[in-house]
Amino acid sequence: MEQRVMWNHMESAGAEHLTLRTFTNHMEVRGTVLLVDQGVPHHLIYELKLGLDWKTKKVKVYQNQETEPFVVQAENQDKWWINGKYDENLDGATNVDLTITPFSNTLPINRVTWHVGERRTFKMVFIDVLRKEVCPLLQVYTYLGDNDGYRIFQYRCRDYETALVIDEHGWVVEYPGAFERRALLTTGGRRIEKQPQPLLANAPSVSEGIY
Repeated sequence: MEQRVMWNHMESAGAEHLTLRTFTNHMEVRGTVLLVDQGVPHHLIYELKLGLDWKTKKVKVYQNQETEPFVVQAENQDKWWINGKYDENLDGATNVDLTITPFSNTLPINRVTWHVGERRTFKMVFIDVLRKEVCPLLQVYTYLGDNDGYRIFQYRCRDYETALVIDEHGWVVEYPGAFERRALLTTGGRRIEKQPQPLLANAPSVSEGIY
């Protein structure tokens, strides 16, 4: 199966085109991002290899005209290597958070099954793509409920908090002030164009462990 998605970047001029291909034993993602950071235009390409459980196995990032990628790779027991160097601070993380794409939110959301009111904490490998900086980061998602067929998640990271609009397959439809999905195409040709409004009402939450 193949899916293609396009988002607008709302914080600065820019957009992203992403392709997700599903194979027998794994998934592969390729994203192309055009954005402006502090007045500087950037052309970025990232490639991810994922397990069918949505855990990240490897990330490659190419910035502008670079021919050698910046590589983040996971081995057994969720241990991580940055350009070939092991970083014990990242032990136990299951996914990456790339600053340039809302696909980062899809990864933890699709890792588990959700029920309304559930709250889960994920240890992520945070990657500042433009600065090539990596660190561990805890992120909290709470499934608040549904709005017009879409799921609404409260997302909290450090002192930042917002509500995300997510479709049934885990794709980000709306990330207020940051990203907005413009198109989704599957191998069958089905398009999803309806853009819902965020549901901001709180819902009951259940404390869970780290995933």
